[in-house]
Amino acid sequence: MDSKKIQADFQFVASRVSHFLLETKDIDTEEIPVRIDSDIDYNILNIEKNENNYVGVIEFTAEIKSKVKKSYLFKISVKMEAIFVGNPHVLTDETFKNRLELNGVATLSQICRSFVLSTTALAGINPPIKIPMVNIQKLRDLKKNNEN
Repeated sequence: MDSKKIQADFQFVASRVSHFLLETKDIDTEEIPVRIDSDIDYNILNIEKNENNYVGVIEFTAEIKSKVKKSYLFKISVKMEAIFVGNPHVLTDETFKNRLELNGVATLSQICRSFVLSTTALAGINPPIKIPMVNIQKLRDLKKNNEN
C-alpha cells in the first residue's frame, strides 16, 4: 500500500543526545549481588503551531545507578531530545500534546534504551545495561499527580 495514503498525522523528525555521563568503578562483584536503580522522566520543552504544522520538542531523562554494598559500580545519566511534527488541520492543540506525551515519549524511550544498551556494551559493562521498559501512561499519570 502507498505509504502516503496511510501516513500518520504525527511524525518523528529527529533526536539527539543532549547529555550523557557514564562513571564506572573497578569493583569485584563476582559473588556480591548488584542492585540497579533507575529514575525515568520526560519534559515537554516546547510546542509551537503555525499554519502548516505543530512542532513539539520533548526530553527523555534516565538516571541509572548500580550499587554494590555501599559503593557505586556505575552511574549513567542521559538526556535525549526529539522533535515531532503534527498536522494542525487534523489535530487539536490538546491532541497534539497528548501524542507528544504518549507516542513521542514511547518512541524516545526506546531510542534511549537502545543508546544506553549499546554504549554500556562498548564501555565494557557486562552484561550491558537495559533501561526497563516503561508504562508511558502510568508515567504520565504519576507526573500529572505530582504536579498537582
